[in-house]
Amino acid sequence: MTPLDAILGTEISLKHLTLQVVAVPNKEHFRSAIGERRERRALLVRWTDRDDAWGLGECSCRPDPFYNGEFVDGAVSVLRDYVFPHLPARGSARDVAAVAMKMRGWNFTVAALLDALFDLMRRKEEADFWAGWPVPPQPRIPVGISLPIFETAEAAVERVGKAVEAGFRRVKLKVTPGMDLATLDVVRRAFPAIYLGFDANGAIGERDLDFLQALASFEPAVLEQPFAPDRLDLCEFLKAFFPSLRICLDESIDSLGRLMMAHRLKALDELNLKPGRVGGPLATARLLDYCKIHEIPVWVGGMFETGIGRAANLRVAARLPKAKAHDLSPPQGYLAQDVVQHPLTMEPDGYIPFDDQPITPDEAALERFSVKQIVLRKG
Repeated sequence: MTPLDAILGTEISLKHLTLQVVAVPNKEHFRSAIGERRERRALLVRWTDRDDAWGLGECSCRPDPFYNGEFVDGAVSVLRDYVFPHLPARGSARDVAAVAMKMRGWNFTVAALLDALFDLMRRKEEADFWAGWPVPPQPRIPVGISLPIFETAEAAVERVGKAVEAGFRRVKLKVTPGMDLATLDVVRRAFPAIYLGFDANGAIGERDLDFLQALASFEPAVLEQPFAPDRLDLCEFLKAFFPSLRICLDESIDSLGRLMMAHRLKALDELNLKPGRVGGPLATARLLDYCKIHEIPVWVGGMFETGIGRAANLRVAARLPKAKAHDLSPPQGYLAQDVVQHPLTMEPDGYIPFDDQPITPDEAALERFSVKQIVLRKG
């Protein structure tokens, strides 16, 4: 029996599933090609078993279907109407995984469910999904920061300067066709030594060749998700046209099959792996195995989660010692208040100390920011 077989064979029970939507204000507005974000509206999934033990998972999808097809209210509906009725009151973790696998196109949603279940199992010391991973967790995790589209070059330089001063090991700027590219040039000249990346969130089209050429001039340059998620053909073309431009894929890779296709097309140089986007721990482990075998650089990205979702993503990042930086900055940097008792912190050299222990939610904060709560009971 493999360690995974043992984990999936663990007996579980379900007393009730709580779906709680919280809306936590941002410290500042964040603009990207997707739109403007003023708060973190998050769905939290709490699995409570017959012993009244519980585990938490955070659904990382946006409140709108602009990143991918998922959105918070839809995730609530999927879990309530299509997942929960099929979950066993008693069974095994494998039974739950089988129910999750029946859902098509709702990876963030089922990932939150699986995270809640595995969190419960770990808290009860019955099984720990990542404990058997061949690479031991790193006690310090390097992190970068993702910054928005700025109105002026002066604003960009000021904000990048603060990020550099804080110690972030990579700065990633959101970009979109039509923006003032002089802003990027000013930032690069002001900070010639920083590890700089660009993220288009799929906003670049086939007619934006001049924009792509301008981005390629920032050598060495990394461009994340230049085209719409289904346009791997354009990524293949871009690599042939601008060989010096490194392509990092994000939205395009929602499964192992999509990763294999992109790799065979030579359409990516590195992967921004968001565990929720691919469906949770089981799928994440399969993609990491593929990246290791084929020597594809991989790092963990985030969706501006609360400390609950950030901690789950950091567990994955801790198993990737070769990654230069993960997009997992502490939530207290962008949220007015986190919803965990001991918020994550970053040291001056850009590392988050991580002890790999279960987080403790701040129940009072969860209540304060709660906008919806549904309790689904089994029997």
